[in-house]
Amino acid sequence: IFSFFAGIESPSSMEVCIVLIICVGVALTSAGESFFSWTGFTFQSLGILAESSRLVLTGLLMKKIKLDPLSNLYYVAPMCMLFTGLACLYFESSDLPYERMQTSDFMLIMLVNGAVAFTLNLAVVALISNTSPLVLTLSGIVKDILLVILSVTVFGSPVTPLQYAGYGVALLGLNLHKEYKKNPERIGQLVTYMFTCGMASQAKI
Repeated sequence: IFSFFAGIESPSSMEVCIVLIICVGVALTSAGESFFSWTGFTFQSLGILAESSRLVLTGLLMKKIKLDPLSNLYYVAPMCMLFTGLACLYFESSDLPYERMQTSDFMLIMLVNGAVAFTLNLAVVALISNTSPLVLTLSGIVKDILLVILSVTVFGSPVTPLQYAGYGVALLGLNLHKEYKKNPERIGQLVTYMFTCGMASQAKI
């Protein structure tokens, strides 16, 4: 939605239908959660809204101002550090392990963590510059599914049948979006058939 209003994505009713399929799949996974929490759901929703706006603004910088990935991080990263640092001081300053933070092991871990985070941010910005914020958001669903698979295999977290169905619907929507970029006409006919339960094709006959 943010991409459409910002003018990064051209409005397409068929693409909206495909995104709706993905949203239904994600909603099913949330509805089937065994330990559902409205507080967690609210914070997660606010986080998604903030992340979506950040990605769209990053896309605007890349498309409109023609910044390369490193230049984008040059301007954005200091502001992210400033606001994250202020929030950390306000909420967690009394709980920080100051003595442990002075050890060499902690500094090494933070250095490696920072290098990984920098590489991740660079990859994210490069992906946005070559595709769009929508593609990055949709690919994030694959990451969430992989996290669930690892959580089930490593920690034995319970997954309900409704959640399995939701993940299947979300993967179907992601595959439809990928194929729609390659062959809009064929996938458009398929999605129309799905949403009308075949009535559209019968009407043409």
